[in-house]
This record gives sequence, structure tokens and C-alpha cells, in this order.
Amino acid sequence: MRKIIILDDEVMMLSSLERRIKSENLAYEPHCFSSIKLALAELDKGDCYAFITDVKMPHLTGDQVVNYISKKYPEQPCIVITGQAEKREIRHIMDAGNVKEVIWKPIDFEKLVTALDNIAVTE
Repeated sequence: MRKIIILDDEVMMLSSLERRIKSENLAYEPHCFSSIKLALAELDKGDCYAFITDVKMPHLTGDQVVNYISKKYPEQPCIVITGQAEKREIRHIMDAGNVKEVIWKPIDFEKLVTALDNIAVTE
């Protein structure tokens, strides 16, 4: 099982993604967090296949999270999910490094799975 960390301030989004990933019997083990601090603490434990983060969150934005990760863990693949980011924000996030895909909400689950599967192809 490949550990993925999912960070989103919407608890219903997290539980929905977690349920769907588990019910599809995918090769991914979701670790879901609404707390940036707890998500980054889980990342510090290592062995994270992909870090998935929302853009609009309280305290830090997705681009700040991605910037932090790309500096501390330059090889860590990230996927960004968003429902309301502007194009310039998306460009800024993509420039932050490590971002393999940006997925718009409502999330197309098949697109998310494809983005996760494609990480293995590019490794």
C-alpha cells in the first residue's frame, strides 16, 4: 500500500475521498487531515507516496504548503485540489515545484486516481 496524505479543511471532502479510495480497493492508504500541522507531522514520518492538498484553507494556503514541502522534501510529489483558485494562483502553485497535477472541485475521482497512478510512471 502506498501512503497518501490528503489535506483539506472540508471534513466531508476528506471522509468522502477516504471512503471512496478504501471502497475501490486501490493500492493507496489514505491519511486524511484537516490540520496542516498534523498533515505535515505525518509527512515527517516518511514514506509518503503523494501529498494532496487543497488551496484555500485557513492559516496557510496550498501554495505555501507546497512551497514548504518542496523545500524540505524536494522529491515529494504533490497533487493540488481546488474549487476556487484563480489562474494566477494555480500558476504560482505549479511554479512552487513538486506539483504533478491540479484537480478542480468537485473532484473527478477517476482523474485523481489517474494522477496518483501517473506519479509511479514519472518516478
